Amino acid sequence: MSERAAEYVTEETWKQLFSRRRRRRCKLLAEMAAAILTGKKLLHDMVGAIAAWFVSLLGGDRIVQAFARQLATNIPLPPDTKMVAAARGLQVTGVLLCIVNGDDLTRCQCFIDLALEETKTQVKKILLAAMEDWSALAHFPAKPTVV
Repeated sequence: MSERAAEYVTEETWKQLFSRRRRRRCKLLAEMAAAILTGKKLLHDMVGAIAAWFVSLLGGDRIVQAFARQLATNIPLPPDTKMVAAARGLQVTGVLLCIVNGDDLTRCQCFIDLALEETKTQVKKILLAAMEDWSALAHFPAKPTVV
């Protein structure tokens, strides 16, 4: 993992991250990741608002403005991938910090945030498969429970 991180941050920064006061850093990393993801949404909302305003200047009615706003809000923007990658990188690093600290992962905010997002994504896929054809649910086998 540190080899991967070294491609994006200096070795000195990586070492300092894992030095003193590691316990608080997971929460800070989780907060920064959430802020980046919120910023991504705000950026999309701003682009949508500008598109609607511009369409209104050109004489578009409310429906055309709403269409322009929704379209511009939902089209991926060039910085989207980097913003998500940065946020996920912060979260993964926070999980690693918790592991190094020997912390309970169910109390690790970065782990919680990643698990919730992954769970939402997986459940959405299952629901979409169920809407198409219930036989497609076979692509989502249950995980064996350890007793």
